[in-house]
Amino acid sequence: MKTLFTRTASGIVFLAIMVAGILWNQYSFALLFTIILAGTLNEYFNITAVKREAGKVKIPVKWFVIVLSVIVYLKSFVLSSLPASGLPDLDNKLLAFFQVLLRLRDTNLPMDAIVPGLVFIIFAYELFTGSENPFANIGWNVIAIFWVLVPIVLTNQLYFQHGGAFLLAVFALIWIYDSASYASGSLFGKHPLFPRVSPKKTIEGMIGGVFFTLLFAFFFNLCPYLGGYSNIEWIVIAVVIIFAATFGDLVESLLKRSLNLKDSGSIMPGHGGFLDRFDAYFFTIPFVVAILWMIAQVHNMLLIFDYLNK
Repeated sequence: MKTLFTRTASGIVFLAIMVAGILWNQYSFALLFTIILAGTLNEYFNITAVKREAGKVKIPVKWFVIVLSVIVYLKSFVLSSLPASGLPDLDNKLLAFFQVLLRLRDTNLPMDAIVPGLVFIIFAYELFTGSENPFANIGWNVIAIFWVLVPIVLTNQLYFQHGGAFLLAVFALIWIYDSASYASGSLFGKHPLFPRVSPKKTIEGMIGGVFFTLLFAFFFNLCPYLGGYSNIEWIVIAVVIIFAATFGDLVESLLKRSLNLKDSGSIMPGHGGFLDRFDAYFFTIPFVVAILWMIAQVHNMLLIFDYLNK
């Protein structure tokens, strides 16, 4: 009973922080995801330290990657927040200063050039460590960039193009799927989904999670703040989220099993660490951005056909 109360209380606090951070304003959003980014990277480097050789350089790779990743994320945030016209936001002098200073409108710059550049900096960093297994170190360090930084940079794109409510809807579908899968698995689970990695996850749990996630997604089109997608489009988005979230959770379980860990951390009592809470989200967000792009292309094609048929 005490464990259930702890999980419930920390879950409510977590939900309140996420909703407030995403919906309050763009600065609370930036602060929230900066904390998630730095906290997750710190946690990841702590739990994988046993797999990497300690370097001989003065700046440990953990802080080297965290600082550079935060800089990349904040640069992505400023670029994404620029108005479509490219003019500075004169209502906010601080933001306007950075916008004028940067004079860049390419919101894809962090993904197109800066993130790959950061990866190669990590390669170069290893030249100075004196490690006997440099490419093993590089592999573990680069995983952090693609697993954590890339999805959070893409979150900026999702937030500024589709709004905070849409981003929260993506989280809601992940949470619904996770909760419904857990409840269904606890009640009816008999057949393991992926016993080698996560014996407690069952096929019955996944079926229950799929059912309730699709059921909720079907009615998301009734909310005027969610981008005006149709019922079918929301079902497609939900299916993408279901598959990505499933594999995201399994991949994190694979990492913990390889490290002989039960939880990645203890930031949330009864729930674990940053990776435990955001594993599905990190895996999901690139696929959500991709499916939204595909839906937009279908809309564009339909508009062209409609114009040509007039």
